[in-house]
Amino acid sequence: MPEKKEKATREKTTKEVVYSLSRKSRCSNCDKRLEPGEIVKLQKAEEDREALCRTCSKLDHFELIGKGNAKITRLAAKYSTTSYVVMKWSEVWKTYERLGILAEPEAVDKAEQEAQIKLANREKRPPQSDVKPSM
Repeated sequence: MPEKKEKATREKTTKEVVYSLSRKSRCSNCDKRLEPGEIVKLQKAEEDREALCRTCSKLDHFELIGKGNAKITRLAAKYSTTSYVVMKWSEVWKTYERLGILAEPEAVDKAEQEAQIKLANREKRPPQSDVKPSM
């Protein structure tokens, strides 16, 4: 029985990782130009890993919570059904550094209310509309 509990705990704490680009790239799905600092999800390909933009990887509705406020980060990750750890390559240390997490906006709102803290550097995303602009 303890083995099952330990396995369930490990599965629950495992978070997916997304990356902040350190150089220019292109989305392998829609061919969108990606600038340094943009968040991408890496997908395994036949021989290499391919970068997918936030739209193609269905991460565009998530909000970035930067590092620095552990209480908000923990609460947002707790209330979000899915959260992602954002990592960036450090040329100085030759390793990945944690930049923060991507969490659902509702979870961030709930975390801010519970902690009674307002995030100053919270991402502002325009509301999504179902109407697509005509070309």
